[in-house]
Amino acid sequence: MSNFANLSIADLNFLLQVEKQGVLLKAGEILNMSPSTSSRTFSRIKTYFDTPIFRLEKGKWIATEYFQAIRPNVISIVEAAEKLNKTKFRPSECTMTFGLSCMMTEVEHIIGGVLPMMIKEAPHSRLDLRKSDDEFKAVMDGLADFAIVTAVNLPSEVHFLRLYRLDRVVLVRKDHPLTRLGRDPTTKDLMDYDRVTILSGRARSWTGPDQSVFPREHYMEHTRFSTTRFHAAWEAMEHTDLISVCGWRAAEIAMRGHKLVALPLPREIKKGHVWNVLIWSEAKHKSEPHIWLRGLFSRWAEQEARRVIELAKQGKGPPKFSARTKLKD
Repeated sequence: MSNFANLSIADLNFLLQVEKQGVLLKAGEILNMSPSTSSRTFSRIKTYFDTPIFRLEKGKWIATEYFQAIRPNVISIVEAAEKLNKTKFRPSECTMTFGLSCMMTEVEHIIGGVLPMMIKEAPHSRLDLRKSDDEFKAVMDGLADFAIVTAVNLPSEVHFLRLYRLDRVVLVRKDHPLTRLGRDPTTKDLMDYDRVTILSGRARSWTGPDQSVFPREHYMEHTRFSTTRFHAAWEAMEHTDLISVCGWRAAEIAMRGHKLVALPLPREIKKGHVWNVLIWSEAKHKSEPHIWLRGLFSRWAEQEARRVIELAKQGKGPPKFSARTKLKD
């Protein structure tokens, strides 16, 4: 005889995640459970049923017909419990781990602004930065709560928050020949030099910041180093004529510790208004903890916009042709 009385709401939520993910590790990670806890929880839950609820098939747990039959009741119980137990979220009591996926160099600048606010308001929570091969899939499958991506061809299912506009620049060493032209560089000038190509991790739509800059070339024809970890190229760029098209915030970080300088992208390149954004799934859209964390990112974006305006007033913001007469040491 099945012993349903021993099942908790957390147990039922776990079963629904196992059905969706097919892997105990993934199901547990979504619910902030360790691998060992996930395994023990699954073993315990199975003892409450006389009839098998999952079968292992090619390394994945597949729901049996019996579980499919009781699934509507499981969902109803979970939804009813959520309505009854809904209480006001208190960041000071939060112990959640939030997963953030991002491959961008400037994520350190974003984290540098968001994490102090998070620690102040929710000292027992944790932010876990990770890299996913497919950041959209990671968000939609619940393997990451959020991702920071460039807003080109975003899936219709994701929600997004604009963080900052992607101001693309050309990063070179300080004594690079391009800095001594005595005029604005052109696309033809850039094509004379080999490059470092930053990879976004996306196979299409937006492969990296140099997309559309060199349309007449074969893909990576003049790339001598390609990477998702842009900082790995900076020291080499100090000692070579390599150039790289990157976001200004990544260049800003690079220039702090290396003899590099940012030049404006040639005039003839259509820059458009491309934004880097925070994305999340519908499943996280109404979650109070996630709404709170999104609020921190929103506050950071407002602070960042004010910072860039102030830098521009001092002539230290993203380089522009009209303001740039000569390079400053």
